[in-house]
Amino acid sequence: MDEKDRDDSPSALLGEVIDKQSWNALVVTTVLLSTLMMFIDGYDLHTIAFAAPSIMSEWSLSSAAFGLVFAAASFGMLVGGIVFGWIGDRHGRKLGSLAALVVCGLGSLSVLHARDVNLLSLCRFLTGIGIGGLTPLLYALNQELVPHRFRATVVAVIMMGYMAGSASGGAVAAALMPHYGWEPLFWIGGAFSLLLAGVGYVLLPESVAFLSRRAARKAEMATLLRRIDPTITPETVARIATIPDAPQGAASRGLSPLFSGHLSTITPLLWLAYICSSATVFFMISWLPTLMLGAGLSKAESALGLSLFILAGSIGGLVISAVIDRLGVSSITVIPVVGCLLLATLALPNLSSSGYMIAVGICGYFVLGGHQGLNGAAGLLYPSPVRASGIGWALSIAKIGSIIGPLVGGLLLAAELPRMQLMMIIASPLPIFAVSLILLGMAKSRERHARAAPVRD
Repeated sequence: MDEKDRDDSPSALLGEVIDKQSWNALVVTTVLLSTLMMFIDGYDLHTIAFAAPSIMSEWSLSSAAFGLVFAAASFGMLVGGIVFGWIGDRHGRKLGSLAALVVCGLGSLSVLHARDVNLLSLCRFLTGIGIGGLTPLLYALNQELVPHRFRATVVAVIMMGYMAGSASGGAVAAALMPHYGWEPLFWIGGAFSLLLAGVGYVLLPESVAFLSRRAARKAEMATLLRRIDPTITPETVARIATIPDAPQGAASRGLSPLFSGHLSTITPLLWLAYICSSATVFFMISWLPTLMLGAGLSKAESALGLSLFILAGSIGGLVISAVIDRLGVSSITVIPVVGCLLLATLALPNLSSSGYMIAVGICGYFVLGGHQGLNGAAGLLYPSPVRASGIGWALSIAKIGSIIGPLVGGLLLAAELPRMQLMMIIASPLPIFAVSLILLGMAKSRERHARAAPVRD
């Protein structure tokens, strides 16, 4: 880069300090703690599914009545993403994350005192608020602390913690429920959430980008900068400390900051991408075992197929996120297109059991992996002052797709459509997802050029 083109602003200097660091103790501690927090987040969300049969039997509840309990958690997650995104941008990613963990833990423990479906639904709504609130804050914190070349990849890593936590409830339930009933599942979730909140209070750092825009916390920022780079000079710290404070009330203006300037294009495109991707992904997660049973596979193979879909998606998300880190969000446009075409293979006649399993794994890599890649890209699209709110709203809006996909899928399955027609309808949101990625990449490129233009003048 030509010397006259060099951006020597305090914000750019802060970016250079962060980007030149390696995998030091601070970064490793943050990523590890975040992964553990996402593990318990996934555990707390899915524990109710393993406890549901015992609770319904004990309380003489129908499946329809218990549906309110599942819906309450989803609605709580929608609310939590928005509320805690605002908290994170106003009061800090660390404080918001710890508060979300406490809410999640208290929600899990409160289930132990519920004795009817309405109170249980309220407890799960509270748990859902904490679960939905934690994710965007950990995304923002990690993306603002690690070097730019790792940011999407780190999100994929901590999401693998979430996947592992989601799956762990089955093993815990199998080990404990036959001897102790369903209550220990919630004791474990609540206790570990509160324990991790305490550990995080001691070890989890605040976002240095957030601290740099708060006058009252510049000293804390200086200490964190020295942990990031022990050789940093006092002059560099002083220069970074001149970053202007975030405007008063910037995090209090609701949605308006997310639709200001170039974000007026990025936010709706990101929301559209999330809705489309979530619709297909959550159809697959909800109905894949049913599809496999209809294709002639056994119950055991169907259960294994769903696990394979999720495992392959986790691996795909890690690889795809690494590509985003190197080449940008528009570089993965082909992923949902390939996923769309591959879903048709699940409708092929006379496919052997092993062939079906291979097809499921490859579909998981591209369909779920592309969705995980979008999680990694989301935080890269927003500036620090509104990053947590932007991610929180995007993940909350994504719930529209996660509700529509399984609901419409159930109606289509009940209509007994030909399998190829069914899979093409389910895959149809993915081309829209791909177009959204192209337009997001173009919008981000225009923003970079607009920022660079005054410097090159």
